[in-house]
Amino acid sequence: MVENVMTNAAYWRDRAARTRAKAELFRYQNSRANLLKIAEEYDRLANYAEQQLLRAPTLRLSGQSP
Repeated sequence: MVENVMTNAAYWRDRAARTRAKAELFRYQNSRANLLKIAEEYDRLANYAEQQLLRAPTLRLSGQSP
């Protein structure tokens, strides 16, 4: 079974960390700031994934699919 990337918080946290590390390599502040914004979005996706995993058992108990 293939895991849904939208419910894999570790995947998104890793992407955020890698993007922040990459941002440190950029000389121009504008480029760095853009990458840091992308990292923030990855963190938001990680939070969303965690919420989906927390909701999933409740949805299954009520007979609905996640």
